[in-house]
Amino acid sequence: MTLEPRFLNCKQSAAYIGIGVHVFNQEVKLGIWPQPHICAPNGGRLTWDRKLLDLYADLDSGIGVATPGATSAAFPTQAGLSHYLAKNMSATLTRNRAERRTQEARRRQHH
Repeated sequence: MTLEPRFLNCKQSAAYIGIGVHVFNQEVKLGIWPQPHICAPNGGRLTWDRKLLDLYADLDSGIGVATPGATSAAFPTQAGLSHYLAKNMSATLTRNRAERRTQEARRRQHH
């Protein structure tokens, strides 16, 4: 029996998503993926919650946002996920990946 870990290190997170570590780190900085969780109070290793990575991927693809008339509780609402993230992860949420990259490029031009 093999167990899939709930919390993944950077290399595992990048592999889970299907991108390289360098790209993953860039996209974390852009807010495309959640910020890491520090495992130990003394500044231990950084990890990413696999389920939170799934939520971000669901939001990016559009399947994680409840639509009007939907009755399934399986997917979080944008407001519910935003509340969770603000409370637990201090992460940035913007749904469109290309838009986030454009925003970051504009920000860099102005600084």
